[in-house]
Amino acid sequence: MQSAHVSRRRWVGILLALWATLGSLPWAARAQAAARPGASAQRAAFASPSPAGWTNVTGNLGGATWGYAGVTLLASVPESPAVIAGVSERGLWINMGGATSWRKLGALDREPITNRPHRILFDPGDRETFWVSGCYGPGIFKTIDSGRSFDRLGRLEHVDGIAVDFSDSRRQTMLVGLHEQVRSLHLSRDGGRTWRKIGDRLPANSNFTSDPVILDTRTFLINTAGWKQGATWGIYRSEDGGDTWTQVSKAGATGTPLVASNGAIYWQALWSAGLTRSTDRGTTWTAPGGPVKTNPIELPDRRLAGLAGVQILLSSDGAATWTRFGPPIPFDPSGIVFSARGKCFYAWRMSNEKDPKAVARLDVQ
Repeated sequence: MQSAHVSRRRWVGILLALWATLGSLPWAARAQAAARPGASAQRAAFASPSPAGWTNVTGNLGGATWGYAGVTLLASVPESPAVIAGVSERGLWINMGGATSWRKLGALDREPITNRPHRILFDPGDRETFWVSGCYGPGIFKTIDSGRSFDRLGRLEHVDGIAVDFSDSRRQTMLVGLHEQVRSLHLSRDGGRTWRKIGDRLPANSNFTSDPVILDTRTFLINTAGWKQGATWGIYRSEDGGDTWTQVSKAGATGTPLVASNGAIYWQALWSAGLTRSTDRGTTWTAPGGPVKTNPIELPDRRLAGLAGVQILLSSDGAATWTRFGPPIPFDPSGIVFSARGKCFYAWRMSNEKDPKAVARLDVQ
């Protein structure tokens, strides 16, 4: 208990230093209260959207110009009202829970993040630590100080999905898949310092291997999906740390899957076929049906949220049935996230150039 208390105090202290640098201390005081013992156990539930509807919160995000694809991801910071956006060629930007004010992360970077961010992965045991992967540039970065600085891991470039073995307290086992490349899976056993290709152990006619999943140190999943003509779609599973693989589904799973708190795995299947789901650690897969065509997210009360066009849908029965929530999103979204501390949904869309209406927020009651 004493070490956990010290860890929490250390986390709050570092975040306060960051927020002071960003000029956002009023919000930091609220986050201090959220970080007190027992806060993480509280599950926020909500019943209805704010009557105000969706609000444009793009503001100053990304600076004056963006790279191609614009806003490529949003990630809700755990146990915080903050949300982080990845902007193509412009790095990571944080919104502390305010309306339209964004600040760039990585002020102390030795090497700036200039890629097209693909995924942010937060360490569930240390809120100061997260990883970010990206394509069209240096592939993998890690922060241990809540984004004040990032270090590049290894020399891989053009990375899509990233997975970390959180069953290992040292976080040594990692997987990444490269962007739109067949049999591109790479494995690290030293925390990302060095990498070796293991994708060549998949069938020669596999499609793109972009989005790995680590269930434990020995059990991995990888998708094979994409536009490559004549290549097969599927989900493959390994029980020996990536030495051998067995095809467990022919679904063309794509994007970042949801591994829910109850162990169920949800993965979007190409093209607009809906979801595929596993309840036995990826051994077998079924299609629950329904209108949702995107990888869902899990809400703090364990409901699922997904998209059908411009509409958020919620499910409380494992994707069997869905109900509409809130008004339509005011643009065709690339994805959604939910901030439990901020009590809101965010939606974003990618764009060919800078878009003054790329991020919207919906408060909930």
